[in-house]
Amino acid sequence: MDEFKQLYTKYEKQIYKYLFYLSRDKFIAEELTQETFFQVLTSIHRFKGHSKISTWLYQIAKYTFFNYLKKNEKVEPVADLNSFQKENSNQETPENIYEKKEESIHVLHALKKLKPSQQEIIILRFYNELSFKEIGEIFNQSDTWARVNFYRAKNKLSAIMYGGEEV
Repeated sequence: MDEFKQLYTKYEKQIYKYLFYLSRDKFIAEELTQETFFQVLTSIHRFKGHSKISTWLYQIAKYTFFNYLKKNEKVEPVADLNSFQKENSNQETPENIYEKKEESIHVLHALKKLKPSQQEIIILRFYNELSFKEIGEIFNQSDTWARVNFYRAKNKLSAIMYGGEEV
């Protein structure tokens, strides 16, 4: 049980952030995080070690979210944009804080214009800092597939943000 506690402590925040991005609701994300780790606890014996444990956890979180969607109405986004920002230090000026918040709002609006799979790839790579191999495993694809699709998604995001392109 100590090993499970360590696993939970190490990955709980990352899984929560991922689920918050998918659901756009902190209560749903909290509930699904708990459900994810319950699923982990009940199925840890099936983990074969063919991938990293973090990749396995993200897959369980993703399927937990999709199962939630099947059982409930479509999840509506909420305006909690600060969840994607790191805590601001006390040394920052109000102007810097405002600029960062505006930039994060701009990024999130642009991100919403991408295809769902592109959104997920960007979030997994930038916010959760997963490798291309891990992303590929989550999507049951190769690391090359993940790299190519990340590159395309990043270019599309840049075009939306700086080129004014609408998707």
